[in-house]
Amino acid sequence: MCAESALPTVTRDAILRKWVRQPPTTPLIQQLRDEERRRALAALGGGRVLDLASEANVTRGVAADSLARVDFSDDASAYASETIGDAVDEYRSTDPERPSLPFADDAFDAAVSIGPYDWKFLDVESLTAEVGRVIDDGGKFVFSVPTPRSPYAANGWPDNHYYEPREALSLLAPDWRLLDADLVFQYPYYVHMALNTLPASLQEPFVDAAERASDELTARKRWDDASYLVLAAEPLDYQGYLDDALDCLFRPVDENGFWDTEDGKILRGLDYEIAGGSGSGNVEFEWTPDDRELWRYAPFGLMGALQWRVSALGTDRYDDELRRALDYFAEEIENGTLSAMPSYGIGPLICAFSLAAEVFDATHERVAWELFEHSHDRFDFTHAEDSLVAYGWSYLVERESGSVVREALSEALALMNDRLTPDGLFVFDNHTTRRHQNQMYACWGFARAIEVTGQTGYLENVERVLERTIDKRMRDDGAFVWEDEVSSVRRARRGTTKRLGFRPPYWDFLYECHQTFFVNAVAHYEAAGGERDFDPEVSRAMAWIYGDSSRGNLVELSELGVPMRFLTVDDRLDIDDQMYKGSYEIGSYLMALTNLLAEP
Repeated sequence: MCAESALPTVTRDAILRKWVRQPPTTPLIQQLRDEERRRALAALGGGRVLDLASEANVTRGVAADSLARVDFSDDASAYASETIGDAVDEYRSTDPERPSLPFADDAFDAAVSIGPYDWKFLDVESLTAEVGRVIDDGGKFVFSVPTPRSPYAANGWPDNHYYEPREALSLLAPDWRLLDADLVFQYPYYVHMALNTLPASLQEPFVDAAERASDELTARKRWDDASYLVLAAEPLDYQGYLDDALDCLFRPVDENGFWDTEDGKILRGLDYEIAGGSGSGNVEFEWTPDDRELWRYAPFGLMGALQWRVSALGTDRYDDELRRALDYFAEEIENGTLSAMPSYGIGPLICAFSLAAEVFDATHERVAWELFEHSHDRFDFTHAEDSLVAYGWSYLVERESGSVVREALSEALALMNDRLTPDGLFVFDNHTTRRHQNQMYACWGFARAIEVTGQTGYLENVERVLERTIDKRMRDDGAFVWEDEVSSVRRARRGTTKRLGFRPPYWDFLYECHQTFFVNAVAHYEAAGGERDFDPEVSRAMAWIYGDSSRGNLVELSELGVPMRFLTVDDRLDIDDQMYKGSYEIGSYLMALTNLLAEP
């Protein structure tokens, strides 16, 4: 959220200076200051700490090895130095409308800001991004915001911004993982004003009651009843995760990677056995290559790598491997394997060869054209995965190869639209059509077709599917269930067989790739012109991978550089036919990280 008003400098400096040391006040007003400070400092931790213009008593309470403070005017910084003294090691200032923190990357272990985020003249989006830059990996940022339930909001103070909970979380999304949230209670405006007229001794019982109410709101997660939010978050190292995933995809098989150096191809997957550990503690895996040729897997991995390669993030580091993988598929296609390839493989290959023509040379476009002609004759968009064919076509259209592909894509858009129900569900003929991955693939193809053909009138339909996905499939921890609305009779029957030791039902599985399928659907919706803000849900989806799952960080768990494939709802990793990591999952993971890092 950018700065909303430009107050005269003298007026703004007066506000900033006054904020440094708050004057004495009534017990009930002081209770808010104490609650914010107590909860923030309890969440903060130590090490190298940055304080962003918090009230002086907050700064004094920070327990740190070193402490720097930034204010938003030179005058306020000088006054803070006089007020707080040598409890702070370094005082600096920055422009609130164009905040640039005067510190190196990864300079701090934690940062805190209690108060400033309600100033309308502060560009809080830029400031939050700057905090993410200067905090080290695994660092923490604690800050507070007022909500419209604050009694002060009733005054309509022109210099203050009040955040609905979703708006506050949008400040963090999608680049931060929410670690904790404390919800602070205040009495409604007229009650608050009346209580503050009482003698101090008579206010104390109401202070105690407000503190208990804050604990209750926090315990019950009643966000919409809070007057202030104290949020703790850590930055997500998307660039580091992207680098690790690329390394994994192109690391030799004998080093637990997916790159077959002999044949010049991407492996179908790595299987695993659990070698040690149990429960939710440390687990050790033994990984072995699975070199079966299933045309659903490696094409997806290649597509994800090439989407990274053509992006602003791409480099030539893996060009030799990409060229060899493209040659491998071109030779297989020439040898007549197309009839064995499902739409799940052909669509990604059309995308990959179209992008390869952009980054390498135009000869790859001829392969994309051959794949288009084959798929146009063969697939009729009665199966949900045919949406991936439309997805691939959209990249060939962008090569400006003529109107034939564009017309086919427009027809595919209409056919997919006919499959959409009023409640936001794509219903194709395959029996798995309702499952999460099929819904997201349909969104990919649908949104890309909208973007390339310019038929933005269909965008509201993508939005409807995404909203239904969040409402019906997204769990409180951010994971997506495989399918919603399974009948109670069916659940009961499969629950009985599960208790007897049989394989868990498919709706018990939580897949890492389901998270990135959603993230990519949102990215394509936004690229097509969609304006609905799904960033908080994108952040929650990725946070499940990086710490919010029952097993914590799934990348660290696998030790491959990419996340584990799945967990069950009861935290199992040992379901025989699911104990592998597929290259198609890495493809979608690369796409998601590229989309997150390359967004404007």
